Amino acid sequence: MSVTFRIADQILKLDDTSDVTEAIVHKYDAFLNLLSTGEYAFQRDAARTVIRFLVSPKYLDLERLARANWNSRPVLAQRYTSIDAMLERMPLKGSKGASLDIATGGGKSYLMYGLAAIALAEGLVDRVLLLCPSLTIEEGLLGKFNALAGNQNLTAIMKELGAVVAIPGIKRGNETIQAGDICIENIHAVYGNAGSSIADSFTGNGARTLVLNDEAHHLFSPNDSDEGSMKKWLQFLLSPEYGFRYLINVTGTPYTGDDYFPDVIYRFGLKQAVEAKVVKKPDYVLEETHSKQSWDKIYAVHESNRKEYGTKLRPISVVITKDIAECVEQWQILVAYLAKKEKISAAEAEKKVIWVTSGIPTAKAAKARVEAAYSPRDNKDSADKRRKENLTTLKSVDDPASSVEWIVSVSMLTEGWDVKNVFQIVPHDSRAFNSKLLIAQVLGRGLRMPACLDMQPLVKVTNHEAWTDEIANLLKDVLEVENTLSWGFDSRREEFIFPLHNLSYELTEQTVETKKLKAVNIKLTLKPQSRKSTEYVTFSESGKLAMEITHENTEEIEYAVCTLHDYISEKDKRIGKKWPKSRIRKLIKDALQAGGYDDTFLSRENLSLVQQAFGPLFRDVGREHPRMANKAKELISVDYREAMRQSFSESRVKESGAVYHVAGDAKPFCKDESHLWKQYCNWLKIAEIDESSLHDDAQTIIKRLYKVDMAKFKSPVNVLYASHKPERQFSELLFENSTLIEAFIKPPDRGCYSFPYSYKPAKTGKTHTVNEFFNPDFFLRLKDSHDVLVVEIKQDGDDGNRNKAKFRDGKAHFERLNAALEEAGEPWRYHFYFLSPEDYTGFFDRLRDGKFMGWKAGLMVELEK
Repeated sequence: MSVTFRIADQILKLDDTSDVTEAIVHKYDAFLNLLSTGEYAFQRDAARTVIRFLVSPKYLDLERLARANWNSRPVLAQRYTSIDAMLERMPLKGSKGASLDIATGGGKSYLMYGLAAIALAEGLVDRVLLLCPSLTIEEGLLGKFNALAGNQNLTAIMKELGAVVAIPGIKRGNETIQAGDICIENIHAVYGNAGSSIADSFTGNGARTLVLNDEAHHLFSPNDSDEGSMKKWLQFLLSPEYGFRYLINVTGTPYTGDDYFPDVIYRFGLKQAVEAKVVKKPDYVLEETHSKQSWDKIYAVHESNRKEYGTKLRPISVVITKDIAECVEQWQILVAYLAKKEKISAAEAEKKVIWVTSGIPTAKAAKARVEAAYSPRDNKDSADKRRKENLTTLKSVDDPASSVEWIVSVSMLTEGWDVKNVFQIVPHDSRAFNSKLLIAQVLGRGLRMPACLDMQPLVKVTNHEAWTDEIANLLKDVLEVENTLSWGFDSRREEFIFPLHNLSYELTEQTVETKKLKAVNIKLTLKPQSRKSTEYVTFSESGKLAMEITHENTEEIEYAVCTLHDYISEKDKRIGKKWPKSRIRKLIKDALQAGGYDDTFLSRENLSLVQQAFGPLFRDVGREHPRMANKAKELISVDYREAMRQSFSESRVKESGAVYHVAGDAKPFCKDESHLWKQYCNWLKIAEIDESSLHDDAQTIIKRLYKVDMAKFKSPVNVLYASHKPERQFSELLFENSTLIEAFIKPPDRGCYSFPYSYKPAKTGKTHTVNEFFNPDFFLRLKDSHDVLVVEIKQDGDDGNRNKAKFRDGKAHFERLNAALEEAGEPWRYHFYFLSPEDYTGFFDRLRDGKFMGWKAGLMVELEK
């Protein structure tokens, strides 16, 4: 998907530069210049934008501002069907209310103090009420505001400007709030604490009060552990009893689910903060060879961070779960894992791991899960007591004396979070990471920068399970990675669909046979096994990271031998005597050594295979017996129309990609992506007149857009994307030789057509066998034929072990497939090729003269050596 509604286009713009307004806005420049310095200078513009809105007579309320933007900015109509639909999403439209998008780590506290101080100094309001979602955040704000209010230089500037209030009073909600005061209170105390003076101090004074709502995503997205309280927050703001007029919401995650706030008037978002090096740069997973849940993978990233940053600080990894019960359960699992991995006691492991939640669940089932997972340390201990201790510990986890290296927490946490040493974020469950709000929340845990580093560090986002495409796209949208377009099946071109055939691979029961004689010998072939394997994760910024994964489903050889001997003896005592442990041991070791595998243990899969190998010895003569084997099971159909769409980004196009589209096709993209393609087309028109008038990126992109005659574009896709030069060269020749083919399909890299293969990374020496899936690049159906040519594209000379294995297992796969098709009476036949650019002309020559069967490209010859 493309970045459909560009966030920059959704920011409400203020158009009031009258002398009166500008005089007030810039009156406090000196104050803001001192308050917000260096990389935080953006806060000055944020403060000026807010002050302009608050003092402008042009915008009496948010609704006036929204209507002005609707009338002057047609781009808003792309998101909302009408102005009424837009206003419906603005519950504060009747007030001077608006939101600020300030990335986590962007210094929101300083900005809010600046707004409060200027509003009081100008006499715009008499009091300021700052609301936040928790006591922890309240404590942090009180400390910062007291320090700023006591800053003599800031006070001196306000006095010189003749401020109505030069030194604001900083108070809690349980004190009497007077004119000139800033009251900081957590929202729970506002309507849940009899000792709060909020009602006495603010009833009837709302028109002369500025309300600042910190972490305002809780206000508009009451989807956390205290949903009822968060709904009351909005009700409190709208209460006619108070009549609040000035309301500014501040958050680093301005989303309601996946929808961006509609009332944002200033933005310094995550992308801007990363570019300005105010926060760490997210480094997320692009692909990996080991997609199963694995603490080994997460631990390897943690250790990598320790090597990278450990001389200056203690890197922390944060695991995010979907709810409180799972949080405590995963804490227990992680403690056990660390104890085993690092060979330490459980008590020592607990010192390294804390769990952080806003409370203990009250629902019976969830509460029972917490109690089952948490083991009290003594008869006075409880899960809630430990939770409160952990909140206290959280405040000091960045200290050198702290032993904490791991934090397990929940996605929507209302507690304050000011941890700077986070270098790995682990969304443990997709449900903790399946909306833009949750993604922004989770990323926010690791963005803050440690002061001791003199460079912008990376925070790795290590998924604990494979991303879905939807989540991957949401993540990219939140990070504003860049514009992307998708390509895939286009129903307008369905005539170029042809059937694809594959084989399913699994452990299956083959045809039965009748034994005339009892089996005597055992033929045993075992699968590759290793206690550990080297797997790879590719991150968006830091590239590939190798890690060692320990495989738990193994049995020591002696235990396996004993287990098998007991099994055989129980089935038939006579056979048990013929197969003593020594003979079983030799059988297993010989089979393992024949395959070049470690013979000191058996994987559970191989143990099962050994047990199955003894099966024929127990079969009665004259009876039918099934045979089990792990092999290709049956023909399956692959429907390209159901394949997932693929996407390409602007940077990929600029670097090495190319986009081939049908000449004259006005709408290769639809809905959200059409506006981006229209922009590209406009650039092409401008380039025909004066290409130099385009910016450099535009010039580069249009040079990678290629028109293809409709008669030559014989593929059921909206556009064809080629990712690298060899693919580009092959695609161009494919279009030029289109008369030789009926149609062609370029399947996605995953999720469409694949089959298993295995290889050893090193050419020599004993290395772990890696099992992966092979996804060929092109399927070409020849003209007036049922012959399908399967083509894998490689660089010249790319004859490494991996490609040799792909070619070997690919040939075997298509031989089996053709045999299955012949047996099924199907006319289709598949021919498999590995090609590099130096083979292309020879390949198309063989198609032209009809001598493609049995032909071998130069690369194929090399791969067979």
